[in-house]
Amino acid sequence: MMQNMLVINEKAIVNTTPHPIAFDVDGEKVLIPCDENYILNAKAVEEPVGDDLVRTGFVGTDDGEALIKAIEESLESYASEGRLRIVGSIIAAQAYPGRVVAMTPAKGYERVAPAEKRMNPSKFTTF
Repeated sequence: MMQNMLVINEKAIVNTTPHPIAFDVDGEKVLIPCDENYILNAKAVEEPVGDDLVRTGFVGTDDGEALIKAIEESLESYASEGRLRIVGSIIAAQAYPGRVVAMTPAKGYERVAPAEKRMNPSKFTTF
């Protein structure tokens, strides 16, 4: 089992960010550590849209696609049942739409300092 993964609410949640993630599970703080071997990256691309304006989008990389595939294969039973959540940054979630999700804050932790933030293990953002 990956050290950067936990099963919460019958879903396998995999942390592909470069920092631990704190979730609020029934009022308790539950940490999913990060693993430097599972950092998901993407790259920014700019599209000119005016004289001095650009529209920035995010695209996946070959390494990122390989990492997602490896995670999906190693947790195939969760993936096949729609119970796998590969958690990345907002950028990664945009670069790998439908395969990587971003976090949402737990109720009561919407506007707290990053060190105090807890995330909701039952609701994720997708693109």
